[in-house]
Amino acid sequence: MQKTQPPSLIPDLPISGIKLVVHGPELIDTGRVALVVEALGAIGPLRVLAGGTMARVAALDKHLTFIDTSQNLHTSDALNDVSDNEVPVLANCGKTPSTGCVFGQIVSSRVRRSIVHVEGPGSVRGKVIVWRGVDGGLWRCVQYIAEQLSHRLSLELVEQNKKALPVEQTSEVITRRIHGAKPGELLLIEGMVVGTAVDSDVVISAQNGSIVDITGVNTKAHGLERIGEIDLIKAYVKSGQLRRGNETCNERSMLPARPLKRGTVTFVNHCADRTLESVDGTTICAITVGDDTTAISGDVLSRIGIPIIGITDGDDDGLYSGACTIEGSVILHLNNASDDDVGFVLEQSGALSGRNHSLADVIAIVTDFLCRRGVEFSSLRANK
Repeated sequence: MQKTQPPSLIPDLPISGIKLVVHGPELIDTGRVALVVEALGAIGPLRVLAGGTMARVAALDKHLTFIDTSQNLHTSDALNDVSDNEVPVLANCGKTPSTGCVFGQIVSSRVRRSIVHVEGPGSVRGKVIVWRGVDGGLWRCVQYIAEQLSHRLSLELVEQNKKALPVEQTSEVITRRIHGAKPGELLLIEGMVVGTAVDSDVVISAQNGSIVDITGVNTKAHGLERIGEIDLIKAYVKSGQLRRGNETCNERSMLPARPLKRGTVTFVNHCADRTLESVDGTTICAITVGDDTTAISGDVLSRIGIPIIGITDGDDDGLYSGACTIEGSVILHLNNASDDDVGFVLEQSGALSGRNHSLADVIAIVTDFLCRRGVEFSSLRANK
């Protein structure tokens, strides 16, 4: 599918173009993003960005070159970054229509301008929602684009006033209710697993920048420790898997290992959402710390031909299924130590600083580091 670029919008509308931010991988994996792109492309000049790491990976897998995957932006930040005469459009597919609408409410509350929100395109329960903001002379353009999307996609059109995030705040404690969580789903805060939902009513409380309580969740102590100081009002919170369609993805855009012979080493320590930003053209490999981090980062980096050396201890949460790693990758399973502790000490040691490591050098340094500290481990070489 090619991006369409009409010369201009309706002549009497003061608009230079449309910016579409596709949140998450669902619309890309199912192909339904094409419905929105084609509808908007017929209206006027369009640029499309992927919101979040999994959307970027899905776009790479589908070889959708018209989607800009070069930046790792939160969806609200991407929607805020528009020119004066550009209309921001959000495309999303929530787990349910109600959770999708709540997501739109949260995102719109962080964006000054009005947002045209396409929720669940291709579904009978889908909607086009206009979240009203401050637009000045662009309001007619927002209305026009929303009406056109509603007509072209056969979706109900709804206009909503923006609402603040559903939080309760006293002088010391902030309480935030999470919508759409289901028992058995993982709860992530800022990309890190903090526990498993045991109730659909999940409430997070924070005091002085630290999480002090989570109800409705069987919490994971290590996960909470990694969060550290947090602004609960602005924090990215999600329940469920990162990419539901990854296990059945048969269009995975894997590359052979890059021909780079020597280079730098990067660490991805329990923050897989920043995997793509952690590497560059000089990276020979990534050290990934944690079972889920290793699965996610190895899979993501396989798209750009970078091998990993994973440090794991078997406490995975099952956050990410169907993961692959590039040829040359090695997974080290620790038998008598925590991957958190070992990964921290290894990174702080400076043993892998410098810019002239070969992959064989890195493997030797890491395994020697473990042996000298009495860490028992098994090694698995990963193949494509």
